[in-house]
Amino acid sequence: MFSSQTVGNFIKHIISQESGISINEIKESQSFFELGLDSISAIYLLELVENEYQIALTPLDFWDYPTIAEFSNYLVTTKLAK
Repeated sequence: MFSSQTVGNFIKHIISQESGISINEIKESQSFFELGLDSISAIYLLELVENEYQIALTPLDFWDYPTIAEFSNYLVTTKLAK
């Protein structure tokens, strides 16, 4: 079973690696836009999440759940709930 915190930490780790922002400076309440993700980096993040958790997502998921906290919660309560 996955938790929002575990998924959020995975996403924060990817954003930190790609952006150079310290993982400690990334807040789950920040939007992906605030963290500097553009459409290309968002698609890359989406692909990594899909591969890590073996799920299918769409780019619209980032628009519907624009923060790490919202996106993580969405994944845990819908896509990863079994």
